Amino acid sequence: MTIRPRAVRALRDVRERLRDAAAATHATASAAREASQAALVDEQDELERHVSEAAAVLSKARTVYDLERFDEDTGVHRIAIADAATKLDEADLAKQATAQQLRESTRKLRSAEKISEMVQSTRDRAAAKAEQRANDDMAGRRVR
Repeated sequence: MTIRPRAVRALRDVRERLRDAAAATHATASAAREASQAALVDEQDELERHVSEAAAVLSKARTVYDLERFDEDTGVHRIAIADAATKLDEADLAKQATAQQLRESTRKLRSAEKISEMVQSTRDRAAAKAEQRANDDMAGRRVR
């Protein structure tokens, strides 16, 4: 079975484009994960700041409502941290999935490149044989 060089080049080009698309997707997922990580750290810092102000806020509290409001604000920060952690987990899973896709597309590109090299070496050997045969024919004509 003959493998057509033009088809092999087209396959390699398509695989290269797919690999580039997978790399771009992975870069986007990595950036989203980093943004989620930064959001989680910001939320944790907000909670820490809120808790560090607890003494001042609680000493000024005059009613049970003021105490409940402080507790509610703390709960809001904890919920925000839980949401940010969930988003970070989702972003991490997306990053891992895109990394897997990138590895797979890179492997497929390498396979296409190997096929291309194999076809090229086969063509080079055939061309070398044809040239040698032509040289032998010319040398044989001179002898006679």
